[in-house]
Amino acid sequence: MRITIPYGEEQVSFEIPKQNLAWIIDRGSREPYGDVPKALREALRRPVASRPLRELASNAKHVVILVDDYTRPTPQRLLLPTILNELKEGGVRDQQVEVIVALGTHRPMKRSEMEEKYGAEILDRVEVRNFDCHDEADLIDIGKTPMGVEVVVSRRVYEADLVIGVGNIVPHCYAGWAGGGKIIQPGVCGVKTIEETHIAAGMTRPIFKMAGNPDNKVRRMIDEVAMKSGLRFIVNTVLNERDEVCHLAVGHPLKAFREGIKEAEKLYLREIPNRADIVVVSSHPADIDYWQALKPTDYACLGVRPGGVIILVTPCPEGISPVHGDLGEMGQLTYDEVLKAYRRGEIEDGVAAAALMIHAQIREHARIICVSHGLSEGDKAALGFEHADSVEEALEMALKRMGEKAKVGVIKCGDILPRMRAVGS
Repeated sequence: MRITIPYGEEQVSFEIPKQNLAWIIDRGSREPYGDVPKALREALRRPVASRPLRELASNAKHVVILVDDYTRPTPQRLLLPTILNELKEGGVRDQQVEVIVALGTHRPMKRSEMEEKYGAEILDRVEVRNFDCHDEADLIDIGKTPMGVEVVVSRRVYEADLVIGVGNIVPHCYAGWAGGGKIIQPGVCGVKTIEETHIAAGMTRPIFKMAGNPDNKVRRMIDEVAMKSGLRFIVNTVLNERDEVCHLAVGHPLKAFREGIKEAEKLYLREIPNRADIVVVSSHPADIDYWQALKPTDYACLGVRPGGVIILVTPCPEGISPVHGDLGEMGQLTYDEVLKAYRRGEIEDGVAAAALMIHAQIREHARIICVSHGLSEGDKAALGFEHADSVEEALEMALKRMGEKAKVGVIKCGDILPRMRAVGS
């Protein structure tokens, strides 16, 4: 059977013998909004568990809009003009609005990337700046949350009169679901706070039970940080299989987010009849580097049996990670070795240590064969992966290992969570 999956902006096709194919899953199909700005305008005026945005903004002198970055598919340029116009209806001039790119520990965005992501109109209307988690002058320690997380957050965010988060809802390997308060933590927090939630996730075994669970410990930590930091309002999209907006979760940061998850579950939690011996997974859209492609590799573990093979198909044009070098330098360590190295202070980058813990758990569960033109053979070896030039070659290698009758599953999108079909359904 001929199968096609996304590969960055392109696609790759490959054959799987019919007798070997176990299942194929993709995001669920749903009709998009015919007019996204109109749908958003209506949602801003009738939000979930919140006063309308124009009313929240009526006395605000400084409004901060937090946006996600180049690693996310959120159609920001489609959303931001409507949000700014609604703020203007509430009496907030463009000069009183600041858009902050909630980078967390990601690299800063270039001007050209901002124009593509947010639109030249937005860059002309308001100030758009990258957040820097290392800039001590822009960080403030506001104390601890009820769960004990020390909150170091952007001073600009904390001191704003109104903070709005704009993002996208998809499964996430440690937060359960991306979106909601995650735009604050790790988006605009200092390294100390970012490390704390990441390490809590990395130390969870098995890590695979975190994704898709909105009530996990790390999600609760994130939500507490977000609310303590002053997040008041969210605009979160849910995208269909064509990356079109098919739902908007707008309003209270926790209640609107939970409502959005219910809609996202219909698209991103996909049933499979059983775990396959081999799983082919496209990292799209989490494919700029392995730091992002780690997530779909994690999700593939839910679809492959222990001791099976994952074929990771990912372009990774920026390599393993342009920021977290430890991921490549220590990618062959076992989970226990990573944990000991972190506790001994041999891994100073706690966020990388957490990623290494997740990476090690993936490698404990399955062998990884990687098809990528952005990761060199040396990069793949450093991560403990096997190299293949094509999906066909990777399948040949996997079938040789697992046997000619091995069953193969295909995950066509890197945001999908495979779920075992309930008995009797």
